[in-house]
Amino acid sequence: MDKHMQIENNDAKRNASRGLELVSCSRARTRQLADLSEEMIMEILLRLPAWKLVYLRRVCRSWRNLISSPDFTRNHLHRSCSCDPSLTPPWIAHYPHNGRNREIKFFSVQSMMDNPSEPTKAALFSGGCYHRIVGSYHGLLCFFGSYANHDMHAILWNPCTGFIFESPEISGEACFSGFGYDHLSDTYKFYATIIRKKMLSGVESSARIYTFGPTSSWRRIDDIPSTLLSAPKQPWKKVDNKIGVFFNSSKACTINWDAYNVVVYFDMAIETYGHFPLPDRELDEVPTCANLCVLRNCLSVCYEYMKTQCWIVWQMKEYGEAQSWTKLVTIPFHPQPGYLNEALILQPLYISESDVLLAISPSFTIVLCNLNDGSINFTVNDMSLGVDCKMAFIYHQSLVSPNGLQSNSSIMPLYFFIAKPTFSFTW
Repeated sequence: MDKHMQIENNDAKRNASRGLELVSCSRARTRQLADLSEEMIMEILLRLPAWKLVYLRRVCRSWRNLISSPDFTRNHLHRSCSCDPSLTPPWIAHYPHNGRNREIKFFSVQSMMDNPSEPTKAALFSGGCYHRIVGSYHGLLCFFGSYANHDMHAILWNPCTGFIFESPEISGEACFSGFGYDHLSDTYKFYATIIRKKMLSGVESSARIYTFGPTSSWRRIDDIPSTLLSAPKQPWKKVDNKIGVFFNSSKACTINWDAYNVVVYFDMAIETYGHFPLPDRELDEVPTCANLCVLRNCLSVCYEYMKTQCWIVWQMKEYGEAQSWTKLVTIPFHPQPGYLNEALILQPLYISESDVLLAISPSFTIVLCNLNDGSINFTVNDMSLGVDCKMAFIYHQSLVSPNGLQSNSSIMPLYFFIAKPTFSFTW
């Protein structure tokens, strides 16, 4: 018997005893794979989705080093964002904070469009302390964690690779927060306006930045706009923390909050504040609330009118230019008994290539609005968002982790299943 065949037979017997099947491959094909240049292998791997590459890191040491390298991660992210968006189809990451069962759910946007009553879903079970999603960008989810003693910290997590990093604690409670990416320095930052209660002086507020990196610490940012600090808070929210919306383009990378009739923003690159007007309310009545979002790379806002019983969604075609606000759609409230509850807010999330707007409402959950013919589909399913709809974020899988940063925490779930039957893995 040929020596190579004997080795293959021995391997097959060992794997059979473990319940594994060895797929044979001719030596000619093996030699063809070995003859491929490193550049050709890289080009092939760059065309695969992130979750497959996580598995392929186990093939051999050279593939693990290649796929884990910053250059490969950067090139794969660029290809996913610019050349082949099908590599990272959108998901909705949802973390309801009400109730005892702390779990993160991922919903396929495509599944919600095709079959909104039964979207593909997955649960990730988290640790005991309270966490809340602050933002999602480049496949990273950012949380802030708070404890009973009013200390808090920032958490960065890549669900696809299992990377997770927890910042040092900082004393105080978050009043306004946000997560974003500074393209000038290639860094990811967490922003929070920290409120501390003092015995004699009452309440002290300060803005802090945490840049995720190997030598990072909390930095103080001065000059918090009075408009932001005095912005009205919704009395029904259990956590007094207004989550900012991250907007990124070649011209700006900002975290944005609605405050009265203006948008207050924080520039992630130069770390300064600014503001510009929200669109005219159009109707005579004052909207109950305004909900900022990003739709098709445009900063957008959704007004809610309780008397008129409708939502109006606007888009800012040119960021920062007030005259570029354009009305996108008017959506009437769903004729569901008992809906008129001022705590219910519509959260627009995504516009498909076929011009269908996907939005989430805590009342009936999924709203699909065809922007071409104005048709609206309201669908109820088990994706209950609770009282705070700002718990749903668009998420794309990636291999990204901040440069030089290593996982330092095990607080997040041990099990992840996201796309039946595509993949599942344990950490």
